[in-house]
Amino acid sequence: MPTALLLSLVDVLVSALFTVLVLTRWWRKRKPQHLLWSFALLVWTLAVAAETVAAYQGVWTPMTYRTYYAFGALLVAPWLGAGSLFLVASSRLSSRFAGLVALLSLCGALLILFYPIDSSMLTRVDTLGLVEVKVFPFIPVRILIVVGNILGTLAFIGSALYSLWSFRKKDLPAELTVGVLLIAAGGLVAAGAHSIGVLGGPSLFRISELAAVVLIFSGYVISTFLPSRAETPVPAAPTG
Repeated sequence: MPTALLLSLVDVLVSALFTVLVLTRWWRKRKPQHLLWSFALLVWTLAVAAETVAAYQGVWTPMTYRTYYAFGALLVAPWLGAGSLFLVASSRLSSRFAGLVALLSLCGALLILFYPIDSSMLTRVDTLGLVEVKVFPFIPVRILIVVGNILGTLAFIGSALYSLWSFRKKDLPAELTVGVLLIAAGGLVAAGAHSIGVLGGPSLFRISELAAVVLIFSGYVISTFLPSRAETPVPAAPTG
């Protein structure tokens, strides 16, 4: 089995399992952060599914590329950050941030859906099958992705770091701290995935992409399901 297809399949399985766990958590507790995380993980699963289809077929089509770009590049980081903000900020601020993310997401999704694609550009791929050219222009399409990812990453990693800072004077289970550390590390890896790919090639990009999901998933499981003491209502990202 080709390496690209194998990595994509593993990513799809981990992401789908993560989505089900968080969605189940939302169904039981009905907290806004769980709903927003579930949405972010669902669209990421769909993005990786499109990547898997392209790897299996050996070619990107406008449909698979639009799906991968909209669900993966545009939506994941902003909505993970929006969910995390509900744990550490006021409901008013968190709701306004989520509203801004929704506006960016809608504008970006419409542009990605309707902006013309030169299909010949989709044939220019790297050794692991990722399109290696900029198919969409920076303005008006990619600038929305840049803004959304910056805001989402700052909110996601910032919430995790704030949680760790708030833990310092509290007698909490060690698993909670370890879990949030893994989540913050996963956020950093996800934020740097493209830079890692530029420096180390497409194989490192795929591996770092998968590593980010595994780190965040592991941190969520450890901090949510393994603490040995009674659940404590403290900020964390993404736990609860």
